[in-house]
Amino acid sequence: MMWLKQFLSYFYLVTVKKISSNYNPGLCLQLEAGKLLLNTTNANYSYGNLHKVFEEAFDRMDLQNCDPKSILILGLGTGSVIDIIQRQYGLDPKITAVEIDPAIIDCLKYWNRLNLDKTHIICGNAFEIIHQLDEEYDLIIVDLFIDMDVESSINTPEFLSQLKALASHQGTILINYVVKTKDQKNEFAEFQLALMKHFKKITGHEILDINRVLELKN
Repeated sequence: MMWLKQFLSYFYLVTVKKISSNYNPGLCLQLEAGKLLLNTTNANYSYGNLHKVFEEAFDRMDLQNCDPKSILILGLGTGSVIDIIQRQYGLDPKITAVEIDPAIIDCLKYWNRLNLDKTHIICGNAFEIIHQLDEEYDLIIVDLFIDMDVESSINTPEFLSQLKALASHQGTILINYVVKTKDQKNEFAEFQLALMKHFKKITGHEILDINRVLELKN
């Protein structure tokens, strides 16, 4: 009865499958306007608003002209960012992607249009894995959330120093941040001050009201 669920999804959000996860309570596959999404109770993890956030961020950073040959994604989800890079920009870079939740990685099979031939997926904690990497990347994407909250460990000197070390000379780092509550606004202000100690150029992009995508250059 999948056709019926797709039809109904044009009127309201339809849950297709609930997924057991030790990291993301309420994880599920849902249909919205015929489109398959990966959501938690409060947040979209792939192909919904998150997709729109990075579509806009890539447009503002002029991804087409940057044409990165190597990309690091911290917080893969089910590959929404890869989908944009491949299908909308026609780019075919080498990608290293880190995702902590094996349940989310298992969901990649539901988006079989992704070409993962040049993608190396690592299941693990990004804050540990990042110190094991020794390549340089033309584009680093940081999208590390638990539900609607950014992982607090991104605001540490160790993490920011390693991010800087992994970016190529002309490389760009994009960090997705949600600013909705008063606490999140305060944390975001502190994070920006921390970034100023590590990066020469910081550009902020306000997208979809609550998302702030920070574009960093060495």
